[in-house]
Amino acid sequence: RRSPAGGGVEQLSAVGQSKGGDGRTKALAAMSNSRLRELIRSVRECKTAAEEREVVAKESAFLRASFKKEDVAHRHRNIAKLMFLHMLGYPTHFGQMECLKLIARPSFAEKRIGYLGLMALLDEKQEILMLVTNSIQQDLKVKNQYTMGLALCALGNICSAEMARDLATDVKRLMRSQTIYLKKKSAICAVRLVQKAPELALDFKEEALALLDERSHGVLLGAVTLALELCKLDPTGEPIQWFRKKVHNLIKMLKHLTTSGFGSKDHHVKGVPDPFLQVQILHLLRLLGRKSPEMSDLMSDVLAQVASNTDGSKNAGCAVLYECALTIIEIESTGGLKVLAVNILGKFLGHRDNNMKYVALDTLIKVVAIDPKAVNRHKNVIVQCVQDADISIRRRALDLACALVNDGNIEVFMEVLLQFMEDSDVSFKPKLVEKICLLVESHATSPQWHVDTMAQLLEKGGAHMQDRSARAFLVMISATPSVQGYAVRSLYRCLFDNLDQASTNLLTVALWCIGEFGEKLLSGEALLSDEIPLKVNEAEVLALIEQVMKGGAQSREVMEYAL
Repeated sequence: RRSPAGGGVEQLSAVGQSKGGDGRTKALAAMSNSRLRELIRSVRECKTAAEEREVVAKESAFLRASFKKEDVAHRHRNIAKLMFLHMLGYPTHFGQMECLKLIARPSFAEKRIGYLGLMALLDEKQEILMLVTNSIQQDLKVKNQYTMGLALCALGNICSAEMARDLATDVKRLMRSQTIYLKKKSAICAVRLVQKAPELALDFKEEALALLDERSHGVLLGAVTLALELCKLDPTGEPIQWFRKKVHNLIKMLKHLTTSGFGSKDHHVKGVPDPFLQVQILHLLRLLGRKSPEMSDLMSDVLAQVASNTDGSKNAGCAVLYECALTIIEIESTGGLKVLAVNILGKFLGHRDNNMKYVALDTLIKVVAIDPKAVNRHKNVIVQCVQDADISIRRRALDLACALVNDGNIEVFMEVLLQFMEDSDVSFKPKLVEKICLLVESHATSPQWHVDTMAQLLEKGGAHMQDRSARAFLVMISATPSVQGYAVRSLYRCLFDNLDQASTNLLTVALWCIGEFGEKLLSGEALLSDEIPLKVNEAEVLALIEQVMKGGAQSREVMEYAL
């Protein structure tokens, strides 16, 4: 049961009750006897923000007085209240030192609240954090594994570079412990240590390699996460060479997870065996197989097995399949395996979850440069995504569709894109028109097709076209004498049919062509074989230009072109 006042409130309330007194008064004046539950109730009963501020102000005043009086008996309860106020967004800096005092207490219950307050109220930038290093070091040496777990958890959350260097030896010692609980906690803590002090990476080499031989899911997850961090932090690639010796172990683990579930079903999520561990192993295999044909060949079979056996109907299965597809794409895999990865991503494009669609589109954009034919098989689904209701999906799908365009399929794609442009949102049209212009400039099959497409674009989306694209079109016409007559006649028709709603770009482009190639408009010369003849005289052309000039809303640029 979650509380609307903030996550974790019930846990704090339970801790507050475990040591609380018997006072149950609701009066704000008697807060010294109130427990966390009473404070939560008082805040929830407030009907206005002003009432809440009053309650919080009185409680904060009581807490300050209690801390000043060194009220040891209720210190843990007061810190629990302080964390609740922190969750509500009120200042709690005055109680930071009390957390350190609780950590130094011998009782586990008090230490638990102290460490929880330390992680909630402080961060690595606080100078007061230097005072807690000694307490953490002492707790890392006690016999109670749960106390050591608290210290490791706190160190893994708020560790600074100085603390990492001071406590690295103790964390390494616990990574060699016989207790699974401590191995798991210390491995995750080591991740934070090497992040804050990358020079410690070499110190954790042996421990990280040894933990990859464990069979506990929790320890393996921590070990693989640590291995990933070590590989990412060292630009020389030396840690990758360390962990390549464990590739056989990683493949074996992944195979067991895929086929037999690797132990009990306690770690299954919606029927998928430990997806968290599978995802991390696949990520590590991706780093180890990159630029290494030998390693890539070793892991090809298990990757195909994961891709074939994982249930993609659940989110957990989709996460594993996505990570598997990424790994196949980035390692030196065979063409058949890459096609399998692209097919996985292609299925995601039809998923009801927009997040799955987006990550699939984002990944397929990277694949186009490697294997465009495999991606091109899914062009129909990609085009459907261009018309998705979600703007982020539309933008990503448009980028992918444009990446797939080549000289052979430009006409098919352009027909769909122009049709979609008419129905798309006004906010999306500028980007769509810009993409269409770039594609036409790069992949036009003929000058005539170039003119037809740009004329249609000027007619339907000229208001959203950039000036650069309009000028580029005019440059193409000027440099291609064979199409100048056809261009001026096409643009004249376009302007005549859409005079009442013509955009500035259509007006300027058409008027410029009429001015430059007007004699070809009147004479009808250079008529193309499939072109419909246009008969027009000077009077009709001048009348059209006069109508343009009489339009009261025309810009100065349009008037200059008309003159």
